[in-house]
Amino acid sequence: MMKNRKILLILFLLSRLNAQNFINRLKVPIYYTSSFSVGYDSNIFRLSDLNLQVNKASTIINSSTFDSGYIVPKLQVNYSPFLIPNINTEFNFSFSRNHYFSSNEKSYNILYTQLGFKLAPYQSIKISHRFIPKYYLRNYIDHDYSISQNQICTFSIESFELSYSHPVKKKNWIKFKLSQINYLYNSNFTEFDTRIVQFKTKYYFRLLKLSNSIWYSFSDGNNISHDSGYLSTSINRSYGEHNLGVSFKKRARKIDFIDNFGFSFMIESRYYKSKNEDALTFDSWEDALHNGRKHSEFNFSLWADKKINNKLNNQIMIKYRNRDIESNYYWISDYKEFNKYEIIYKISFSSDLDLLY
Repeated sequence: MMKNRKILLILFLLSRLNAQNFINRLKVPIYYTSSFSVGYDSNIFRLSDLNLQVNKASTIINSSTFDSGYIVPKLQVNYSPFLIPNINTEFNFSFSRNHYFSSNEKSYNILYTQLGFKLAPYQSIKISHRFIPKYYLRNYIDHDYSISQNQICTFSIESFELSYSHPVKKKNWIKFKLSQINYLYNSNFTEFDTRIVQFKTKYYFRLLKLSNSIWYSFSDGNNISHDSGYLSTSINRSYGEHNLGVSFKKRARKIDFIDNFGFSFMIESRYYKSKNEDALTFDSWEDALHNGRKHSEFNFSLWADKKINNKLNNQIMIKYRNRDIESNYYWISDYKEFNKYEIIYKISFSSDLDLLY
C-alpha cells in the first residue's frame, strides 16, 4: 500500500513539473504592430473611361464621385510559444478596415489568421485564413428579375492557404503555396459564385545587393453556380488565370531621408472558358461579355520607407493598375477596360505586451 502511494506521489509531482514546464513555454512576449494608412484612389469602382464620362449621374454606383480618399487602421498580433521542441510555432492575427470617405458601402473589413511552424532557417509550413465579410463592387442589372433596374452587387471573399518554404542556397529560398478562394455573391447575383484553386511558387534571392523575388501562379476559377436553375446561370463564367510578377528592394545607404526603397510589377492574364455563342438566349450582351473574353492586367508599385525610431516606421507608396481587354466583340473594352492609381502614406508602431512573462 505504501509503495503504491509513493508511485502515485511521484507521478503527481512529475505531472506538476511537466505542466509547469508547459506553462513556462507559453510565457513569451506577444508582439503587436498597429498601423494607420491614409490614401487616395483615383477610381475606386474600377470603371472604364466610358463609364467615367457618360454615367456621372447614373445608378451604377452608390456614390457621388468615382475617386476617394481613404484610411486603413490595422492591428497585427504575433505570438510564438515553444510548443514543440526545436520547432518555432507562430500564431499571427490581424484586423484591418478600409474606410472610403466618398462611399461607406465601399468600405470593408479584413480578418486574417495564420499558424506557422518554423522548422529551420528559411524552412517553414504555414496555414492561413483570410476573410472579407462584405465587399461592394457596384450596381448591376439582375437579369433574372429585370432588364433595366440596377441592384447592389456585393460578395464575400474567403481564402484558405497552405504554404511550404525551403532554402535553396545561402539567403535564397523558395515558397510553394496552395490556396482555395471562395467568392460568394449576394442573392441577386449568385450566378457569379466562384471557387478558385490557385497554385503559386515564389523565389526569393539576393542579387546585386538587392533583395528580390519572382513569382508565378495559376488559378482555376470554377463557376460553382453554373447551370443551377436560374436563367442567368446558363452562362459558364469559369476562367483560368496566369500571374507573373517580380519585386526588388534596396537599402538606401547614401540617402539620409529614406532607409529602403523598392518596386514591384505584376502581369495577370485571364481567359474565360465559355466559347459557345449560343450559351445564352435571354441576353446576348451578357453572353458576349464572357464568350472567349481575355484580359491582361498590369500592376506597378513604387515605395520608400524611413524608420523614425526603434518602434516607429513610416512609408509612402504609389500604385498604378491598368486592364486591357481582348474580345471578338469590340465594344466590350468600352465597359471592362480601366486604369487607376493610388497614393498611400503609412505609419506603423511596433511593441510587445507584457502579459505572459
